[in-house]
Parts: sequence; structure tokens; C-alpha cells
Amino acid sequence: MNSMTSWVEKAIVPKVSKFTNLRYFQALRAGFFAIMPLTIIGSIFMLITDFPVPGYASFMAGIFGKDWANYISPAYRATFNMMGFMFAGTMSYKLAENYKLDKLTSMVLGLVAYVIVLPKTVKSAKGEIVSNVLSFDWTGTQGVITAIIMSIITVEIIRFCVKRNLTIKMPQSVPDMVSKAFSALIPGFLIALVGLIINGVGMAISGSFPQLIYSLVQVPIQGVIGAPFAIIIVAGLNGLLWWFGIHPTVINSMLYPILYANADKNQALYEAGKLTSHSGNFGTVQMLDQFATIGGAGCTIGLAITMVIVAHSSRMKAMSKIAVIPSFFNINEPMIFGLPVIFNPLMLIPVTIAPIVSVLLAFLSMSIGFMPMFRSIQAPWATPFLFSGFLVSGWQGAVTQCAAVAACVAIYYPFVKALDNEYTKEEQGQEGTEY
Repeated sequence: MNSMTSWVEKAIVPKVSKFTNLRYFQALRAGFFAIMPLTIIGSIFMLITDFPVPGYASFMAGIFGKDWANYISPAYRATFNMMGFMFAGTMSYKLAENYKLDKLTSMVLGLVAYVIVLPKTVKSAKGEIVSNVLSFDWTGTQGVITAIIMSIITVEIIRFCVKRNLTIKMPQSVPDMVSKAFSALIPGFLIALVGLIINGVGMAISGSFPQLIYSLVQVPIQGVIGAPFAIIIVAGLNGLLWWFGIHPTVINSMLYPILYANADKNQALYEAGKLTSHSGNFGTVQMLDQFATIGGAGCTIGLAITMVIVAHSSRMKAMSKIAVIPSFFNINEPMIFGLPVIFNPLMLIPVTIAPIVSVLLAFLSMSIGFMPMFRSIQAPWATPFLFSGFLVSGWQGAVTQCAAVAACVAIYYPFVKALDNEYTKEEQGQEGTEY
């Protein structure tokens, strides 16, 4: 086990770290996290309009009128349905920051490039084609892949122009704000030109560039991630990477746009009355946040509870007091680095298996029709289990979470017990395994 751990440290961790240090990946992660609070805000208003309690909609309609939801829905549409647009700006900003370019100019031009390639027509309910309008369908999660592509193109063109001195230079006496505006003219023209070429190709092939990208790239990826086996793999990787000391955002930040898109697709199926375990996606943001990472990556809520149950060594007792409360709010760094979980041979199996079992239980619960399929309603990541399960799937979600937590405790128990015994032996001066 020691030789394997040494091999992983030398062969795997440096390669993963090299990947996570790529400029594009850093910008993608930072850009997405910049807009993540908006998804929580949107979830709150979505929850108000569609609270998971039978009879809630009729109750609200009886008080505020049948159109009461129309006064609240603009709040979540301005968040969920604008994610692609906002991400085009935030990723451009963060990538320009990484290259030490003008961040504000890059963000504005990134948004311009994104809008250039968006479809400008919408089909009305009557089947009429309305021109010169933008559709929420493509400014939201369906346009995220397009936003990534246009953000990279935008910033790389700006970088090319700056590097080749293809900018308009103004005298030093000109105010800096005016100078920056003129220096953006040539890059901006080239960005618009490239955007028009890309838009023309997209229109000729699929009607628009986002539709082309969505059909070629995002739909197949969503199908894979939406399948039960894929989200199970993601759940296991969350725990495994944490064991190696690699934060799970390495994979989660890349998957979140797709997981959000899958949740939106489920919402659309629900509104059409067609959402079932056969038609919907299991791989959504709720599956990752509310089941694959209960207590934190690795479903370490099971570890925290087990520590409280079995702790006899002074070390384990002290750590359980420190870690158990944060764990209920999905903060597990104290355990990961304090117990430790990281590179602890006894923790490798449970930290990988527990999230897989938790996701399998959620999958089973939805497959048999007990827990409803996930939709666009989300819970803030720090919401304790029971409450988060209730928010995203009603009382059935809370019950399923309880079953998942019980299973995680059972998985962690023998390993934590063995670890506690080792710590006890060390404290008693007996020979123990070194971790």
C-alpha cells in the first residue's frame, strides 16, 4: 500500500495538477464560480413558485390569484436562463486576468462575440417566426459550450493583437480610459469579423452556431452524464480525488454546466407532463450536491457520525468534536486533513464507495417511483441533509437521504473502528500502523 501511495504521489498527482493549472481550466472554473451565487438565488425563487408540497400551488393561487407565479418567475429566468450569457463574460474576464490583459474590455468583447453567434429568431406559440430577438433557450445552460468557445476566441484574439502591437496607440496625454477604448478597436473588429464567420457557418449548417455546437457536442455529453453509470463514476471520483488531496472541483467545475442543463431539461419535461425515470436525466446538479457529496465529497457525513459513535482514542474524540458540526453543512476539510483521510490507506475504500452507494440509493428511489425526478429546484450546497433532500424532492428526498446517510455510516464503520484502534494503540504506547 505504501509503494502504491508513493507511485500515485509521483505519477498521478503531478499530471492532474498540471491539468488543473491550465489557463483555460482556471478561467472556466473561476468564471463559473463567479456566477454560482446567481443559481442559488434563482433556486430560491424557483422554490417559491414550485415548493415541493402537495396543494401548495392551489394554496398560493387562492391567496394571490392564478397568475401569482408570473410575478416571481422573472427572478429565476434572469438567472437560470442567462447562465450562458453571463458565463461568456465571466470566463472572458478571468482568462484575460490570467493573461494580464484588460479584463473589462475582454469581458465586454466576450459578451459581444457570444451575442453575434446566437440565433436571432424565435418561433412563437402560433408557429410564427419572430426576427431580431434573442431566445432564453440559447442564453441559458444550452449555450454554455458556445460561451466557452467564444470566450477563448475573444481573449486569444485580444492577446494576439497586443502581442503583435495591432492596437491603436494614443499619446500619453490622453486619459487612460479613452486610450483603452481606442486600443480595443482593432481587436474588437477582428473579434466581430471572426464571430460573423462562425455565425455564417453555423447558420448554413444548423441554423446557428449554438445549435450546431449543442447538437454535435453538448447533447452527446449530456446524454452520457445523464446516464446512471456516469454520475456513479463521478460520485466515486469525488471521494477518490479527495483521498489523493486533489479537490473534487477538478471534475465538478467542468461538469456543473452540463448537470445544470440536464436539470433544466428535466424541468421542461415536467412542465410538459412527460418527466419519468425513463425520459429524464439522473445526472443532475442535485444528484451531485445532495446525494454524492452529503457532508462533503466522499459522503463524509458517514465518517463524521461514525467518529462520534466509535471514538475511544483521544485523537479521534478531539477530531469528532471539531469536524461533526461543519460536516452537517457539507464542510469536510477538518476531517480530510485532520484525521486524516488524505493518503490514509484505511480510508481509501470507504471514501470512494460511500458516495457511489448514496447515488445508487437515489437512483433506485427514483426508478421505483418513490422519489420524484430532479428538476430545476436546487438547494444551497451548505444546506444540511434532510433539509436539502426535502427542498429538491419533497419528503421522499429527505427519507432517501436518511437511507443514504445510514448506508454511509455502515460503510465507514469498520474502517473508522480499525483506525480508532490503531490510534488507541499508539496512545497506549503499543506498536501501531503509521499514517
